[in-house]
Amino acid sequence: MLIKARRNIRYHYNEPDLFIYGSNEIIKLKLSISEYDEITSLISKAYQGSEETALFEEFNRYTKLIQFLIEKHVFYLIDPKVYDLHKNSLYLPWVEEQCLSVEKGLRDIEKICVNIPSSYFGAIYLSELLAENHIQHEIVEVENIEVLADGKIAAYYYIGKKEDRIWVSTRNHPDFEAVSAEDISEKLLAGFLYYGAIISIIGKEAPVFNINSLMEVERKLAFDGIKKVDYQISGRTPQDAIKNYNSLETFVKKYDSKIVSFNKNKAYFTYNQSPLQIITVQTEDDENYFFADISYERLAQFLSEAAFIEILKNSYSKDLLLKQQGKVIYSTQHHKTGKLYRLDLNELDESELISSLMNQEKLSTNFYLQACSRGGYYLYAVNDKSEAFIFQLPVKTAAQLTTVLLTWISMHMNDVSIKESFFQTIDLNELHLKEVSSVNWEISNQENLVIGQQTTVGKILSDHGFEYELLEEVE
Repeated sequence: MLIKARRNIRYHYNEPDLFIYGSNEIIKLKLSISEYDEITSLISKAYQGSEETALFEEFNRYTKLIQFLIEKHVFYLIDPKVYDLHKNSLYLPWVEEQCLSVEKGLRDIEKICVNIPSSYFGAIYLSELLAENHIQHEIVEVENIEVLADGKIAAYYYIGKKEDRIWVSTRNHPDFEAVSAEDISEKLLAGFLYYGAIISIIGKEAPVFNINSLMEVERKLAFDGIKKVDYQISGRTPQDAIKNYNSLETFVKKYDSKIVSFNKNKAYFTYNQSPLQIITVQTEDDENYFFADISYERLAQFLSEAAFIEILKNSYSKDLLLKQQGKVIYSTQHHKTGKLYRLDLNELDESELISSLMNQEKLSTNFYLQACSRGGYYLYAVNDKSEAFIFQLPVKTAAQLTTVLLTWISMHMNDVSIKESFFQTIDLNELHLKEVSSVNWEISNQENLVIGQQTTVGKILSDHGFEYELLEEVE
């Protein structure tokens, strides 16, 4: 067997400590300068690939260290015949980075076959690149590029143009336009497709690329919709609203989902964000969702505990749950129940701010509440023109209600349309205002025994520090 060092490991020496950055952890060794010189010689030999017995004999002082580095996946063992077959390929460093078992990864690559559409303008160039790296392929009558593993489809790749970007994606976006050689070079596309074909087989997720007019590349990971999956939950108690919101941002930036961005709508930098701060969310259906609050932490918490899960439902047509230690925090299945109650703004902590901003914007609005079947209340707004609106998400806490009221004000401050929020115009006659009675503000926390199934998006968010469990609701 050969002993080989992974190309993606890094190390540096700060006397007397040598730090080796492995696949999953940092290894710290205390070494003299002479020992450091010997260890760097050992690593250099292993970079080139060294016969196992010969390396142990040459560095017999470091037998236990070599074994330790193999256990920690800094070095790996590989059949010399397999290594010789793949050592000059472009993909070997990718396999060393992606796979704990490099030999298995290389053997998996041997089973790849790429079907290239005969109609694709870059078919010949892609075929030549695959041939140079000994990847099986065919130019055939198929609609899109197919990546097969052991004869079974592992991934599709679609090439499309959307606004000013070229996409190399595992999803066929609904508004993709055709791409030609005038838009992008076949050589550049071949590199993305070759990399995608390899990583879609040996990696956890296939890569997705979009390239702007300046040839700047954004890389994401494929997200194949909300699916059921089992994983171990951490049982963390939510404490950090900003951390949870950052988890949502990480998901959107890292994965090619139908939620494409935060704060990237064209009008974002023209908004008046004093004193109310604004977060917007964009989807691939060109929807823009608008939220505002004077407290960024409270605003982030509203996104994490309510708004984002509703946007997921709208994008993927699945009913979802948010739980924390078994308790339902939010459900996308909710229905109105009971009569209306007049909302007394004076009962809210931010009542002075809300009233002041409404006076400033000359907003004459009355607000009403109606209980939700699963806890919390729906908020209604009726203006001085007798126009009525409902916020379609039930608010579960006084903090959430404050965010929604400040969102209503900020929308008017910035001339944001009703369709860019979860507010919806309704018929005033639906409200039966004659039945309204005035009550103090009190949030309902109705408990429900609701069953949910763990999801792919829930696992991704959990892996990135999200302190709630996001589930698909099971009827």
